[in-house]
Formats: sequence, structure tokens, C-alpha cells
Amino acid sequence: MKNRILIVTPKLSTSGGVSSFWNALLPVLKTYDDLIITTLEVGGHSKNIFGPFMDQWNLKKSITRQTKLVFLNPSLGSRSFFRDALFAKQLIKKDIPFVVFFHGWSLDFEKKIDSQYIGFFLNTFGRAKKIFVLSQDFKGKILEWGYKGEVIIETTNVDSTLLDDFILEKKLSNVKTVTKIKILFLARLLREKGVFETVEAFRKLSEKYDNIELTIAGDGKDLDELKELVKDDKNIVVAGYVEGQDKIDLFRDSHIYCFPTFYGEGLPTSILEAMAFGMPVITTNMGGLKEFFQNENMGYFVEPKNVEDLESKLDILLIDKEKIITIAQDNYNYAHEKLLNTAAAKRIYKHIKEVIGEK
Repeated sequence: MKNRILIVTPKLSTSGGVSSFWNALLPVLKTYDDLIITTLEVGGHSKNIFGPFMDQWNLKKSITRQTKLVFLNPSLGSRSFFRDALFAKQLIKKDIPFVVFFHGWSLDFEKKIDSQYIGFFLNTFGRAKKIFVLSQDFKGKILEWGYKGEVIIETTNVDSTLLDDFILEKKLSNVKTVTKIKILFLARLLREKGVFETVEAFRKLSEKYDNIELTIAGDGKDLDELKELVKDDKNIVVAGYVEGQDKIDLFRDSHIYCFPTFYGEGLPTSILEAMAFGMPVITTNMGGLKEFFQNENMGYFVEPKNVEDLESKLDILLIDKEKIITIAQDNYNYAHEKLLNTAAAKRIYKHIKEVIGEK
């Protein structure tokens, strides 16, 4: 018997962590013969004041008596929190089981729930069969609010098709002989992602090394300021927004991934992608990273906004190419075992079957 599962997502054609997550996962989940997967794309209405009402109406039309389970995908922030809470109310009224996957997590909004919305949370999301989060801290907070169901710590995932033509051995064999060690920063270009600290640390390292290059990829509100800042740096490349083969080429050809964010991250997909492409990672101990990232074995944690610490950790790798190779191999193996979309889909499938009461 086929089970109808509805997954509520942002616009899948847009960039963003939730869209990336489901774009990678859906093709795998749809291979399971006992599931019929449909999606409802919500949000993205810009200034259309009727957009939120349209979302509620579209959910109402999308659920039927045959719907066995609905997957809600909010972030813990004011807009999607209240929208998806109303989705939950619809599902409760119709007695349709649902699960919730909180992707983004605003610490400021968390405080608002602490002070104002715990009851509202419990009467909406608190009725979910399971709740998925990206870190132990988020799990602890949901349990503190009084949720009685199962809270699962999941990861974001890497689309395995990105790695179809990637050969790790070829990359590692070139590390010792390349003329330039390439450092990659790939993320939304926002100050709080640590991009300016990355530039400052790299400039200091450039005084010591003449064989390093920094590529900054992404788009965002600070792109123009960044371009102006580095316009005279010959060994810093601002690639702008990349996707498809251009993105694959950057991961394939780069040796170190640098992402010293001090933003309230969940679990950045770009870090998992870098690991899957055999790269040591320099980042901060934020959000879901602390659940699995092994400092020194997978790369290095640095203190947020600490340029000297960032410079020091990058220097460890630049001095020792053998360390780059060892960490690259370990990260590749870990990512392929636990972080690819095929592995994540298998875990999600297991939870789906538990909720709908089938082994």
C-alpha cells in the first residue's frame, strides 16, 4: 500500500538551506515504492499582502483523507514560525499527523518564545509526532518548553550527484605539487558570516606565503563593499554567486574551506559539501556543528571575530600539507558515510514509517 506524504517547503527554485536540503532529499525519497511524495511550496510572496492567506488556503486544498503525514519545515523566526503554526492548527483540526523540521534558529526569537509563546508553541508545533532540529542546544530548548514527543538531531545533507565525477585520490595527489594552495569561502556574503575576518587573516598570511590564493564565492548585501575592499589584492578572487558546474569546480579545485561565521547557523550545507570534496574546514563552534565536528581531526574551530586565531589555524594547514591530506581523507570518508542525501533519506524514511505505524 502506498502512503501519501506531503512535504511543505519554501520555493524549491530559490537558493537557501531548506530548499537545498529538500532538492537533494526528494529524488531519493521518491525512489521508495511505498511512498507517494508531493510538495507544497509556500512563501516568497514579496509584498503581496494576500500571500499568507494563499499559503493557508493552498495547504487546505492539498491535504485529503488519504494524506498519511505532513512534513512542516519552518525556521525559528517570526515569519515562518507563525505561518507554519497555523498550518499545524489546520492539521490538528483534521486529525492529520505531522512532523516538524526546524532548520534556521533565531536566538532572539527563541527568547520571545521563552517570554511569550510557550503555550502557543505547545498548542501547535507541540502536537507534532516528532520534531527534527540541527543541534543539541535546540533539542534541549524544545524539551524545556514542554514538548513530550521525540526530538531528533539531524544534519543537512550533500547531494551525491555533485560528486559524480570527483576523484579524491587525484585531488590529494596534487596537493604536494600545486603551485598555489587555494582557500575557499563560499556562503552568503554577509558581514556576520566572517568574510571580512577571512580577508584580514588571509592578507596577513600573504605576507608569509606567496603561494596562496583566496576565492570568495556568494552573493549578498555586502558583496559590493567586499569587492571594493579587495580590488587591489591580486591573490583574492571574488567569484560572486556560483552554482552548478562552477560550484563543483570550486570545491574540486580548492584545498581549505574557511567559514568563520558568527551568525546563528543551524548546520551550513556548504561545510558538509566541502568535507565531501575532501577539504579541511576552518569554522566556528556554532549551531549544529558542535554535534559532530571533531576539532583538529576535521579541521579547526576558531573563536568568532578573532582574526589572529583564524590566521593561526590556517597557518597550521599551510605549513603542513600532509595534515591537509590526512584531514581531507577523513572528511571525505565521514561525509560519504553520514552526510550524503542517500544516507539522510534513509534516516528520514525510517522516521516516516514509524509515524505512520509501519515497520
